Amino acid sequence: MLTPYLVFHGECKEAIDFYREVFPCGEPKIMPYGDYMPEGSRTPTELLRSWIMHAEMTICGTNVWFADEADAVDKGNNVRISATVTSGKDAEGIWGTLCVGGKVTLPPMETFYSVFHAAVIDKFGVHWNIVAEESPNILLKML
Repeated sequence: MLTPYLVFHGECKEAIDFYREVFPCGEPKIMPYGDYMPEGSRTPTELLRSWIMHAEMTICGTNVWFADEADAVDKGNNVRISATVTSGKDAEGIWGTLCVGGKVTLPPMETFYSVFHAAVIDKFGVHWNIVAEESPNILLKML
């Protein structure tokens, strides 16, 4: 499944509110950076804590993802594509191929929602997020 991913630099909440006025859609799911930071990540500044780490909203029948990025984002260059696949193995294979001639923007990591999440700008300049639907086995880590 491919999902459009719109990214902003501190304007994500404003953009979500705008799109909610434009399109008939329900209440978005929103998680600010202050609610979750992946292990090993730098702690965000106080300003970044209120920015949106991830949001989802259905627009015209399509699930659209949103986020604020700490790095400046040029208007018109703020669209990403998220490829969601079944397993971590599948995600790793896709990510590895997209990396050839590309630039890694998020090395593979396990999160609370997936065994694999990574990002890359491919050799054509397309920004990709690769996410596995496979959940991490939290119980094994706790033993």
